[in-house]
Amino acid sequence: MARPHVLLATEGTYPFHQGGVSTWCDALVHRLSDVDFTIFAIAMNPYVSVQFDLPSNVDRIVAVPLWGMQDPSEHRDELAYSEIFLQKQRTTSHEVHHLFLPAFQQFLDGIAGAEPGGIGESLASMYRFFRTFDYHTTFKAQEVWDLYKAWVLGAARRGLWTEPSIFESVQGLGWIYHFLTVLNTAIPSTDVVHSSAAAFCGMVGMVAKIEFGTPYILTEHGVYLREQYLAIGRSNMTPFSKRFLIALVKAISRENFYFADELAPVCAFNGRWERVLGADGDKIRVIYNGVSQDVFYPHPTPKPAGRSETTPIEILSVARIDPNKDLETLLRAVHLVQSFKIPVHVRVLGSVSVPDYHERIIALRRELGLEDIVELAGHSEDISSAYRDADLAVQSSVTEAFPYSVLESMMSGTPMVATDVGGTREALGSAGILVPSRDPGKLAMGIALLAQDEDLRHKLGRAARERALQYFEISQTMQAFFDLYRYWQGTLPAETTPGTSSAPLIHVTRALILKHMGETRMAHAELESALKELGNHPAAVPLLVELAALEMLGGQPASAHEHLLKSRILEELFRTSLPKAN
Repeated sequence: MARPHVLLATEGTYPFHQGGVSTWCDALVHRLSDVDFTIFAIAMNPYVSVQFDLPSNVDRIVAVPLWGMQDPSEHRDELAYSEIFLQKQRTTSHEVHHLFLPAFQQFLDGIAGAEPGGIGESLASMYRFFRTFDYHTTFKAQEVWDLYKAWVLGAARRGLWTEPSIFESVQGLGWIYHFLTVLNTAIPSTDVVHSSAAAFCGMVGMVAKIEFGTPYILTEHGVYLREQYLAIGRSNMTPFSKRFLIALVKAISRENFYFADELAPVCAFNGRWERVLGADGDKIRVIYNGVSQDVFYPHPTPKPAGRSETTPIEILSVARIDPNKDLETLLRAVHLVQSFKIPVHVRVLGSVSVPDYHERIIALRRELGLEDIVELAGHSEDISSAYRDADLAVQSSVTEAFPYSVLESMMSGTPMVATDVGGTREALGSAGILVPSRDPGKLAMGIALLAQDEDLRHKLGRAARERALQYFEISQTMQAFFDLYRYWQGTLPAETTPGTSSAPLIHVTRALILKHMGETRMAHAELESALKELGNHPAAVPLLVELAALEMLGGQPASAHEHLLKSRILEELFRTSLPKAN
């Protein structure tokens, strides 16, 4: 069997930065040793360095810096200087006008809301153009500015945004210039492209699909568009700049959903957002994040019961210093817990993602008098020990996908208080305490409840560990992705579908979680998938009964009776076919 070769596309994450997406990427390349990977990494600047030990099945990293270069061709190590020089020489007004402008116009029309598909086609056309002609010279041509200026002013007249100043117009074209730098880089030939976000890194998947027929898989960790809405909304940009940038990001996200052959979000919450944003629901198949029970496990010698009332409760928060993690709410909640006369010590583990936010957190900690209570410990290489040593863990985020911090805490048997955002409810279920985001009072009450009730901590810790072992062990996740790669490579046996080596268990797992969330329609679909793979197998009997129960709840009595009848027939068939004892 030929080894699958996967182009793993990332943006601002692996292998240059720590975080949940990078944890997922690193698990893929290390645990899928029978898959060859090429990393296509979009970086913010050319000065980043690799933060991970890459295994031998990663053949190379193609790094594409968006900023910090005089010329976007500087990073193209596949081209000799003489070829770059010749590209510049052959890029004249004639070529720009006749070969580039039509594709660029199609791209701009996509930003303004044209039907999906056009942007992808325009990206492929521009990619072909930049194989022969120079990127920098093209975008600096007068013809490009004239076309862009007419388009941006026309869109303003149609009410898409306010009429921009010269500065704002130049800034808008500058964003396009930098983000499309990806098209100036040769895309390696692989069996599959797998993008880690519906973002600009996904342009690699669109172009490879159109140009080479390469299957394109997309995994959303956070909902990229939603996160950009939050980031752009709290920025100090002008109204035009906000509207323009959101339109650009929305168009790229929508195009990713349109061209992806398979959408494999890390939780059903993301899948719902993808449907809202125009994704075809038939292409969505959730593959949950997973963590290793061999790395994250409870402390072998639990803390003795009946500790002193003056001994601080050890609280752990694993979160980078970033506005999305809302550490301000965590600090205010801890301040309230202190006012309840409950002794606590809080350790925050995570690197600084936004320096200005880090300064705000330090100032707020000082203002609240928590400098001896809350420790900002930075990045740690031994997160698993930190979970084992903690009495409880806290997540205070305003947005999440399917957070590793929750799964790691669960697998470690550490009880958790978490904000009810993203897929956190799917992960934690009833094995922890969920509170609203941006509510210091509710978060403080959750922390205080666990801090004062040792029995509840032990009970929730055990329940969380059991739930993680049942649903979120990393081996299930890795097998699902391996099957997915082989399926799109064309080497998975024809009688199987992605995930069948661990399915229908994966489908049943998803169905149970979705049913618990009240998502009966999606749970019904997962059970149907499991039954389709099982066929006339004894294990189909209880699944048919469960399917019938969902249909009765959904007002489908005829279908429910049909499936109950089938379950009884199969049960009788298997009973009578069993060999009789001597």
